[in-house]
Amino acid sequence: MTTTAWPSPILWQLAGTFLVAGVVTVLFVLPAEYGIDPTGSGRLLGLDRLRQAPEVVVETRAAPVEIARTYGNPFRSDTVQIHLGGLEDNYGQMEYKISMQPGDTMVYSWTASHALDYEFHGHTLETEHDPTINVMNYEAGNSTGVNGAFTAPLDGIHGWYFLNRDVDTPVDIEIKLSGYYRLEPGEIRGR
Repeated sequence: MTTTAWPSPILWQLAGTFLVAGVVTVLFVLPAEYGIDPTGSGRLLGLDRLRQAPEVVVETRAAPVEIARTYGNPFRSDTVQIHLGGLEDNYGQMEYKISMQPGDTMVYSWTASHALDYEFHGHTLETEHDPTINVMNYEAGNSTGVNGAFTAPLDGIHGWYFLNRDVDTPVDIEIKLSGYYRLEPGEIRGR
């Protein structure tokens, strides 16, 4: 006589587990996580809404005109190398200038081979109708370099005055500029 052996209870438990996992996946996980709803249960139970990103309403408002600005020409980038002697050579001072109109912007970085006094400033130009020159100081100190961004508050000349107080040691300065400006010809030495 032949007897048929029934599968062991562990195999029944394993088969039941796979069956339940498959049903849960089809009825709940697929509609909620992936938007796949073959049985329609996700729509009936509202699980299809879980996958949808919540609608976010953001109030928009117009920014002030000085926040974003367009220009007719592309921005420019320049690197300027300056060698400045000690106090016995032209009193160890010089000025480097650019011209900008109000609202023009630039980013800049300058480095020096050793610490020196500097001043970043700007001034308007004298005209036939207005001989007055307005001067504005932006920043001053003693450093081996400064990095910054600048938006011109006035139409005119803007630039850096450098003073090397060391009698014997010259200093090399590198200025990097990028933005909307015009280089003014030459360096102004002696003040």
